[in-house]
Order: sequence, then structure tokens, then C-alpha cells
Amino acid sequence: MGKLAKRLIAPLVSAAVFGAAFGTAIAWWLQEPLGRAFISVVAGIFVALSIVFVSLRSLTEPLQRLTASLQANEKPSNLLLKELGELGQALSSAWQRWEEAFEQLKGEQTLMSAILGRMAEAVIATDEDGKVLLINPAAESMLRLPKDWAGKRLTELPLPFELLDLVQRALRQGTPQWDELHFLFPEERFLEVYASPLFVDGRRAGALLVARDLTGLKRLERIRKDFVANVSHELRTPIATLRSLAEALLMGGKDDPKVRDDFLQTIVSETERMSRLLDNLLELARIEAGQREWLMQTVKVCEVVNQVTERLKFAASRKGLTLVSDVPEDLVLETDPDALAQALFNLVDNAIKYTHEGEVSIRCEKVTTADRDWVVISVSDTGIGIPPEHLPRIFERFYRVDKARSRQLGGFGLGLSIAKHIVENLGGKIVVKSEVGKGSTFSVWLPSA
Repeated sequence: MGKLAKRLIAPLVSAAVFGAAFGTAIAWWLQEPLGRAFISVVAGIFVALSIVFVSLRSLTEPLQRLTASLQANEKPSNLLLKELGELGQALSSAWQRWEEAFEQLKGEQTLMSAILGRMAEAVIATDEDGKVLLINPAAESMLRLPKDWAGKRLTELPLPFELLDLVQRALRQGTPQWDELHFLFPEERFLEVYASPLFVDGRRAGALLVARDLTGLKRLERIRKDFVANVSHELRTPIATLRSLAEALLMGGKDDPKVRDDFLQTIVSETERMSRLLDNLLELARIEAGQREWLMQTVKVCEVVNQVTERLKFAASRKGLTLVSDVPEDLVLETDPDALAQALFNLVDNAIKYTHEGEVSIRCEKVTTADRDWVVISVSDTGIGIPPEHLPRIFERFYRVDKARSRQLGGFGLGLSIAKHIVENLGGKIVVKSEVGKGSTFSVWLPSA
């Protein structure tokens, strides 16, 4: 028996024995009758118990303080633990083990939260009744879930029916379930979803849902298919033209000097067109593969703009357009001048192609935002404009608003894509504003030197 128990029981026994002996001795000394002797014994016991009661208060007071400390989740003081003897030593050891276990659990929880927080896959865990136990940030973002999911059931969250059905099948059948799902609302998404039951000690305890977003991969796959189809289509027309011209020359066209010269000139034009297409494709592939070298240096923006306007002023004058540039001479950039010139050339060339009258202007200014200073080079035209529904896709490869007109003007739908890739590799961005019938403005934002 522990010391504390002995300290509590021993006084009671001692008090009873002492009281009885004390009362009997008094009765014998006074030679009282038996009844009075009994009263003396009871009185002696009462006096002894009163003394014990006072002693017990000194023993229970530390226990009361211990209870108050534990209820307040505070560690008992060393002085209090010493007062409790063996019980205090046992509590001290237990408290130390609890603190070590708590720190270990806290570390594991922190590690798990860090892992789940950095996962690209959406993770949702529920108990057997469908109550949500865990949702990582990727799931909140991917599935548009509210932040206050704690304590809710899975069916109370705005999840697609297909996801809920997959979890229910995993719980009902007790086997992992997999599916590839396609959603159209609130936006088109492709998800690869895996649902598996969770078991603890051989007993089913819930379900785990893991979803991977395939939308980007599907979009790239679609772009790849469109790329192959567009390249095949772009090359088919000039190749067919070259073949027909060559056959016509072989069938006697070479004997007529005028016909021969016209056919040969057409052959040269078509081969130049194919060469431009291949050059654009190779340039785009080099940029996307990270194989192009960027020779960064401090350059005056006006010099780059003058280089572009000099190359395109004849094309503008041939259409009766005015090519205007307004760039401060002291404005400089830390950039690759050749790459910047190529991006601006594509933008100005496009503006000239799709403007029938008026002007094409290049203007430059410094803009300060909350995060940094920018140099903004804007290419504006008074052309046909771009319908709003086409604006999100105009920087895609081979995308053309009016395919027939673009092909007639010699465009491939690659110029804007190349310009966008160049500007992004230079640390900037392209912003477009357009109104049908009034023109468009493409603004190149580059970090100020």
C-alpha cells in the first residue's frame, strides 16, 4: 500500500484505538458503572477523530490543489509533487511521458499538414458515417470548397454527384474505386479520382478520396492534336500548289516564257511561305524548350522601336497607313534587344495587316504599380478589332479570328504566340484591349531597369 494510503488509514485506526483506550482508562480510574464507562469511551473516540479530522485536512489540501492544477491543464509545481510523496513522483513521471507523447504527436501532425499542404492532388478523408475528417488546401482550391468544412458531412459540401457516388461505392463495396471524370460547371475540368476505404485494426473506419487535376494535360493534348492538324493543313496547300505548277510546267507550260515565269514566281512565293512557317515553328519550339539564349543588356527603348518602324514603314505606306511612334529617348530597359524587336515586329505587323485606314501607333510610358515599376510599350491600331469571345485564345498557336482573311494576308496564327512567349521569358506580360470596328491595343509590360 502506498504511503499516501497509509497516511490516510493509519490515523483512523490509531484514533479509534486511542479513543477506546482513553475512555476505558478514565472509566476504570473513576470506577464508573458500565453505562458511564461506555459514554467515556465514545467521548474519547470523538476527541481522537476530531484530532484526525484536522490532520486529514492537511492531507487533502494538496490533493485539492493537484485537482485544480489538472483541471486548468497546468503542470503541478515541484513543491506540490514533493508533498504528495510517491503519488507525486508517479504524477511527475506520467506528466513527462505525456509531454513527450504530445510533442511527438504535434510534430507528426505538423509534418502531415506540411505534406498535405504542398500536395498538388486533392485529398479528402471521412469517417464511416461520411463526416469530413480532413481536407487539404489543394482540394479546397480544386473543388471550390468552403473553408468552414469542419464538422460537416461530405454530402453537405458542394461536390459533384460523381465524386460522392465514388466514395459511397468504396464504402459500400469495401474496395478501391477509380474513375476519370469530366465536369463542365463552373468550368470545364478533367479529374482522375481514386476512392478507397480506410481500415483500422481490420475494421472499416472511413474513406479516402484523392483527385488529380488532368485539365492542363488534356488541354496540352488538345493543343498537340490541333498543332499537328494545323501544320498539316498549312503545308498541304502550298505543297499541292507546287505539285500542280510542276505538273503544268512538265506538260508544256515551260515552253511558254510568260507562263513559265509566272509559275516559277508562284513557286518561289509558296516556298518562301513554307520557309516562314517552318522558321516560326522552330523559333516557337526553341523558346518553349528553353533552348534560346537571352542576351540581356541595357538598351534604349526608342532604338528598338525605331528599328521595328524602319522595317515596317514600307508595308504601312503601301496600305496608306500612318506609322506613328512616341517613345522618350531617355527610357531604358534591361532586356534582350533582338528578342524585344521580334516581339514588337510581330505586334506591329499584325496591326498593319488588320487595319484598312487610319494609323498604327507605338507609344511608351513608365507605370508604377504596388509591386514594381514597369515600362509599357503599347501598339495601337484603328483596325477591325477582335470580338470579346476570341480574346482569351488569340495567343494560342495557329488560332485565327478570321481564318480565310488571315490566310489571304499570309498569316499563320503564330506571331502573337511567339510574341507572348518572348515577353514572358523577358519577365513581362502582354495585355490586350480591343473593340470591334474601332481597333485594338496590345500592351507589352516589362520590368523597368
